[in-house]
Amino acid sequence: MKKQNVVRKGLLRSALVLFLLLATASLFGQTIGDVTMDGQVNIVDALQIARAYVGLDPTPYNEAYADTNCDGTVNIVDALQVARFYVGSIDELCGSTETETPTQTVTPTPTTTPTAGTAEPRVDNPYVGGTLYVDQVWSEKARNDGGAAIADIGTFLWMDRIGAITDGIGLRGHLDAAIQQGANVFQVVIYDLPNRDCFALASNGELRISEGGMQRYQTEYIDPIVEILGDANYRSLRIVCVIEPDSLPNLVTNLDDPDCAEANGAGGYVEGIQYALDQLGTLPNTYCYVDYGHSGWLGWPDNYSQALQVIGNAIKGASKGVNSVAGLVTCTANYTPTEEPYLKNVSTEVIRQSSFYEWNTYVSELPFAQAVRQSFIQNGFPSTFGMLIDTSRNGWGGPDRPTRAVTSGSNDQIVDGSRIDRRTHRGNWCNQKGGIGERPKAAPATGIDAYVWVKPPGESDGVSTADFEPDPNDPAKQFDPNCDPNGQSSYGDGVLTGAVEAPHAGRWNTLHFQMLMDNAYPPL
Repeated sequence: MKKQNVVRKGLLRSALVLFLLLATASLFGQTIGDVTMDGQVNIVDALQIARAYVGLDPTPYNEAYADTNCDGTVNIVDALQVARFYVGSIDELCGSTETETPTQTVTPTPTTTPTAGTAEPRVDNPYVGGTLYVDQVWSEKARNDGGAAIADIGTFLWMDRIGAITDGIGLRGHLDAAIQQGANVFQVVIYDLPNRDCFALASNGELRISEGGMQRYQTEYIDPIVEILGDANYRSLRIVCVIEPDSLPNLVTNLDDPDCAEANGAGGYVEGIQYALDQLGTLPNTYCYVDYGHSGWLGWPDNYSQALQVIGNAIKGASKGVNSVAGLVTCTANYTPTEEPYLKNVSTEVIRQSSFYEWNTYVSELPFAQAVRQSFIQNGFPSTFGMLIDTSRNGWGGPDRPTRAVTSGSNDQIVDGSRIDRRTHRGNWCNQKGGIGERPKAAPATGIDAYVWVKPPGESDGVSTADFEPDPNDPAKQFDPNCDPNGQSSYGDGVLTGAVEAPHAGRWNTLHFQMLMDNAYPPL
């Protein structure tokens, strides 16, 4: 935190000096700024300099070419200079050559920092006419693992702990990068409630209700995020916030769990989400979407009606009531298909009586999201109310994808032969063998504001072994048996989890990423 504060103060109080040398000034034939030594200066070099500055060990990285402003030190300013050079905000980087070169006249030049943008009027759907910010940290990982086809797609940035606000380039650094990219939609997940992930273990959070977690959530987490998002430099951005995945849905179905029961009381989920909505609601350019689980969780009639009441009342209790949100988001970090094309002509009774769907009314996410939206509008929410669907990993393509409907046999034979969802049980959620789904798209269907990638493909759902090293950034994360590739699913007798080997939740998983690429639908 101190490093970033010093850098920001330095950026505000001093002008950087640019030497009037050739734009490709070189050191022993190597271009200044090209720390990866690949013959070009681009955003990857900026990321490598930033990683080295915060204490990581980037590879490849040659520090001899990292002092891009020639001040004798290498720090985050040098990374920013490379980024500015890459997007064309500055024309040259300062450098030196192999031979002695007389120092030229120095001309002080103001730094190119984000300046206060022009706020636009609030829009109904923030994705229409939007250009998504591409998280270059995720993008580079994807590109390095063979994901060039999707590396330029905008994903959500997860603020999953207090430290995430400032770690690495931090929230402010990502916002600055969005401005530099010329993006106008910035997507962020708010995810640090006390007793977070109360019914599972893989993403247990850092805060506990019994230890004053709500106070910390408000003052150390929400308030700093709102302060940063409220900076005038970012008012030209439409800031889309997904609010606390897997929180309110747990209050619908899992109150028999002690952690969830505690989260249903004072200092719990409802209080925290209302505080987040109230504070984010003070910013005219924020668009909040509260998490609503998915059809395989809340699609049964009883769950459906209870969720409408629990989640609807929680939103109505915020200071702006039904106007506190732009809408809801479903399928966050889940694998439920957007549509099941080969079940459309199968009898509803056959589907509901099958072992896989277990009398659930909804088999896919799009009709579920559209029905939920209509229910909320009928319950007093405005007609502008919209839905997001996370399609990052629900593609279910690859060689095992059915190509037609099965029309004969038992209920299970018809359903299992026709469904594109290839999970062993619909409740399985950890590191499943799905595929990259629909690419982000604005207004793809009636009532749907956008298909989005809330969960960045390649990031783990949870650690796959009980014998694990604690995550140093998130030591509360635990092993969940549903993430064990050889274990039994807790959602069905004798059913395997269907998980693959993986590190802690949020960590990069090459195996899973490449599987998602191979099984993408539509194909890449």
